Amino acid sequence: MLFNIVAVIVVLSIAIFGFRRKSWLGSLQGGVGVLLLVVVGVSIFWSQLVNLVMPYEYRPEAINFPVEQVDDSIFDAYSRELIARYDDSTVPLLSVLALESAERSSSLAHIRRFRKAGVNSYEGPETCISCHEQIRVSDGNSGYEDVDLRENLTNSTHFTFAPMTGFSTYGFNGEQVVNFPLGKLDRACGVTGTFTWTGWAVTIENAHGEEFSEGCGQCHIVGQYGPISGAMMPGYTATDAEFTATDCLVCHATEYDMNMREVVEDDNGKTRWNHDRRFIAAMSVGSPSAETCLRCHQHNLGGDTYFPNPALAGMGKDKPRLAHPGAKRGTPFGADWDVHAAAGMQCLDCHVTQGHKIARGTRGVDLVANDLPGVEVACENCHGAKPHGEVQRAAIYNRHTAKIACETCHIRELHQDNLVFRDWSRPVFNEEHGIYTAYNAPFSGQPGDGIKYKWFNGLGTFMANALGDNPNGEGRYRALATTPNEHWEAVGSFDYEADYEEIFRPIAQLGTSKIWPFKRFQSVMYEDLNNQGPYGGMILPIDYQVYYQTGDAVAAVETAVNSPIMKKMYGSLFKMYLMDRFMAYMRVDGWDTGFDIKRIAPVAMRNEGELMVNHAIQAEGRTCKDCHSPSGILDFEALGY
Repeated sequence: MLFNIVAVIVVLSIAIFGFRRKSWLGSLQGGVGVLLLVVVGVSIFWSQLVNLVMPYEYRPEAINFPVEQVDDSIFDAYSRELIARYDDSTVPLLSVLALESAERSSSLAHIRRFRKAGVNSYEGPETCISCHEQIRVSDGNSGYEDVDLRENLTNSTHFTFAPMTGFSTYGFNGEQVVNFPLGKLDRACGVTGTFTWTGWAVTIENAHGEEFSEGCGQCHIVGQYGPISGAMMPGYTATDAEFTATDCLVCHATEYDMNMREVVEDDNGKTRWNHDRRFIAAMSVGSPSAETCLRCHQHNLGGDTYFPNPALAGMGKDKPRLAHPGAKRGTPFGADWDVHAAAGMQCLDCHVTQGHKIARGTRGVDLVANDLPGVEVACENCHGAKPHGEVQRAAIYNRHTAKIACETCHIRELHQDNLVFRDWSRPVFNEEHGIYTAYNAPFSGQPGDGIKYKWFNGLGTFMANALGDNPNGEGRYRALATTPNEHWEAVGSFDYEADYEEIFRPIAQLGTSKIWPFKRFQSVMYEDLNNQGPYGGMILPIDYQVYYQTGDAVAAVETAVNSPIMKKMYGSLFKMYLMDRFMAYMRVDGWDTGFDIKRIAPVAMRNEGELMVNHAIQAEGRTCKDCHSPSGILDFEALGY
């Protein structure tokens, strides 16, 4: 900030000095000074200018979160409560020692740190940075460096979900996706039926007169009225309002009441997700644990109906969250499903961090961004290239690791609630919840119905299809099995086989391919027929309130498309900056801004979606007969043999 102020003073001086001189040189200096002043001013207020372009409904504002201030007696009571609840080893100390002594023995280190520093209230991230303005993080080279906490956090995927880099994704035009704002921000999803802009924080009144909280924001740390939309723009830095609304405690607090995570409406008429900002929760902060990570991520892994999901312990009080059947990946991280969870491992044991930037691994088939794309997260990090020790046929099993991923044998099945097909054009009334929901095919976690096996080199397409090739070089394996869309005008003249050989075979042959398991997923959603190509087009979101309450899918799409943010998307600014390139990756020649509700249709994905599965690891792997028999799980002909 000081640098910016100095820069403005310098440039303003140049401008004034130049105009005071009567010569042409003085006029030139003045003109340059004014231009520089404009440039510096725009750079200083760039984030604010970007947010002014966004519709008011999603624009960030300062939020007046309630602040609990405690006296010494309440501090002592909270301390005793936390130690008794979470510190089994020190419980006896409470009866024989002074509270101060028990606190010294407690693993909840921030209790004594708060007491020493005189902290008696929690005001969100500002309280955190009063001590942690700088944090020491791994530099990725066996060393450490000090970084600014705010900058580290606000440039992480968990904060923005729209970084410009880190994808292992190729467009259907054959170009790698780089320097492009993707992620969950601006793409409709077949699982949720919408995207974060149109479904962030919504209240639903069901047929029984009850109110529910719904929306993508429930699983994110951003506490604003929408996602950090400005992150799409280069040079954007989070505003004070965005930073101070961050929910630090959902990741860092052992004591966190998930019942407080429900949609609230502020005096300005905007809706957002509420947080637990109680002081007792702040006293329990520490490094994230598996328990804190799974408050959000078990929704993605085991699903909402997987009973050990910690979010189920608090679904909300006034407007509870909806628990949807149908797991996105079907891979619970729980002691009953995963050998690593049973061993007490924490998420960060594998997903190493550089501050708030968390490694996802070097492989991926979807468009979820990656903070540390060069950091490997793999079984080999711990188990080595020859993981089978003193067991029968160990040498044979170890030879298989050259072509078979560990997960192929050690994920024997997915959770029985695994979602495989969802059709948003066929609403079905759910009597229990009193709302209309999308039609689901029977769930399955079994190989064949729920799991498919493919060659995979770590790369994926723009629509979550795994790429790779059989290393035998015979060219009989194809990573894509495209089902053309009959609504696309050029469907009869497009040669998919020739296109695969020209565009996708070279990408599939990059790197080293192994046989991996993938969760199968297919969905039907409405698409804009004016923006179609050979492999898909613009998937349209639904409006939750209209869909859940009326079951009218077309009206739900029309309402969502008429929302202020979608009107921006169909405008000239988004076309120029975002959507033309978006469509280019989809092999569509330019973004057509002329939306017509009569030109929409429910369409299935041209290629079935394939999601990586890396959890739900079982200790007992597959046997030889599981693959090498007529009824085995592997289709060797389809794999190019």
